[in-house]
Amino acid sequence: MATFSEFMRMARLGREDRTSGKRMRQILSIVRKYHITKGITPQQAVSLLEELGPTYVKIGQMASTRSDILPKEYCEAFEQLHADVTPMPFEEVKRCLDEAYGKPWAEVFLAIDPTPLGSASIAQVHKAVLFDGSVVAVKVRRPGIVEQMSQDIALMKKLLATAEFFSSEHQVILLNFENLVDELERTTANEVNFDIELNNLIRFRIEIENCDGISSPIPYPQLSNESVLVMEYVDGIPIDDVKALKKEGDDPRVLANRLVQNYISQVLDHGFFHADPHPGNIVIRRKEIVWIDLGMVGTLTGSERQLVGRMFRSVATNDPFMLMEAVIGISRQHGEVDEGKLMGKLSQLLEKYGSADLSEINMGEAFSEMIEVMRGQNLIMLPSVTMLVRGLMTIEGVLDDIAPRTNVMDVVSEHVMMQSLDPKHMEMRATELANSSLRSVEAITKLPAQLTNTLTMLNRGELAMRGDVKVDEHALSTVYASVGRLSLALISVGLFLGSSIICTTNMQPKLLEVPLIGFLGFLGAFVLGVYVIVVVFKSRHAMKNNQKVD
Repeated sequence: MATFSEFMRMARLGREDRTSGKRMRQILSIVRKYHITKGITPQQAVSLLEELGPTYVKIGQMASTRSDILPKEYCEAFEQLHADVTPMPFEEVKRCLDEAYGKPWAEVFLAIDPTPLGSASIAQVHKAVLFDGSVVAVKVRRPGIVEQMSQDIALMKKLLATAEFFSSEHQVILLNFENLVDELERTTANEVNFDIELNNLIRFRIEIENCDGISSPIPYPQLSNESVLVMEYVDGIPIDDVKALKKEGDDPRVLANRLVQNYISQVLDHGFFHADPHPGNIVIRRKEIVWIDLGMVGTLTGSERQLVGRMFRSVATNDPFMLMEAVIGISRQHGEVDEGKLMGKLSQLLEKYGSADLSEINMGEAFSEMIEVMRGQNLIMLPSVTMLVRGLMTIEGVLDDIAPRTNVMDVVSEHVMMQSLDPKHMEMRATELANSSLRSVEAITKLPAQLTNTLTMLNRGELAMRGDVKVDEHALSTVYASVGRLSLALISVGLFLGSSIICTTNMQPKLLEVPLIGFLGFLGAFVLGVYVIVVVFKSRHAMKNNQKVD
């Protein structure tokens, strides 16, 4: 049965959503056009997502990193969605710029190249020249994109609410889809607002200021707003163009190692990382790695960073208890968690990967198995950690293209172990230990008084104790069956005693000179007694053969 809250949620979404009917007809029309019930090729799937619109292109981009779920050929095809979306006409770009600045674009830029540098689902980028001669990249948001994506997400929410309303089954699957839609809503809200990306650029440059061989574009806040972002133009080689890199004298293995080291530093040292590190967003400029397109970033709180670091450290040191603590810490619970079973499953994973060389571990496969274990224990990763996992899997794919022998787990383990020896980290750990020790001492000093107060309250009847004991289902069924047979036996004894008393009277009518009621009572007692004896022997036989007792 649907709950009242589910009914109210469905009603609220229906009241707020005025366009889903029209949009749904559009979607069904496009889907029918591709005849997906008869199968669809990877390239047709790309075309379908492009035609469905930017929201579905974004879903395709997210799916391109999930080789653990989708066939490899589909993941490779979906990679096109990162940059090869059909561009909008230059006349439309100029109109968008005029509207964004409230004046002709020619008063802001000396010149703009009509051929886009790249065209994505949300925006496209053009090379331009400022009046001072600076060469910049201008990112222009597609018109109507905010409204369209909002409509699509509202429709997805409505469909999920309808599914939850009419079905009480598959709640875990529906919850996973709900989390996916929430993540999609959050990331797209950040990506369509270029003020957020501008702030990301500014912060990212501060974070990597002291990193050798790492850079990002210089932002131009005075020329940027919500729908237009202006930044330094980066002229370089995409990191996956190995031939061009070698031609320039770059060593892909050195670049790969520096790339992973910096990414892990972003995650564990700063808690602010590039969440979409596909090859199109990583450029090599004069042996320097330049991170571009900061529209999608991930952030980790201090405690989340510690938990992620602890998770990696537990893998490096083969510590299942530490791994279980970290997994629970980076997850949301949506049901009961059996910590014993969880640690057992995680121990099996560590045993599987602990016997392998770190360089042989596929991070995507390892994370996929861990997520399956978590799902079996009603745990769902926090959205920030999900973004990190997707980013690491993307980085692993980049390494496969440019330096297959470089392994993410090797670099992660090395960084985590080095971090544990860092004076700042040791100081932080010492502070945590001191605080924990002080709390423990304080708790110990309070224990006698607390124990005395508790015993006093129990003595006065002011405190009640309640226990929750779990009994095996097989044992419960045995107890229920035994109680039932005992009840029947007592009834049989009661009938026998009652009939015996009746037989001493002269109660009419009689049968064979015995009161009829007494006779029937004896008969009932005999039948019940025989039944109980037969059932007891059957139960004894079932228990000996380890069968369920009925």
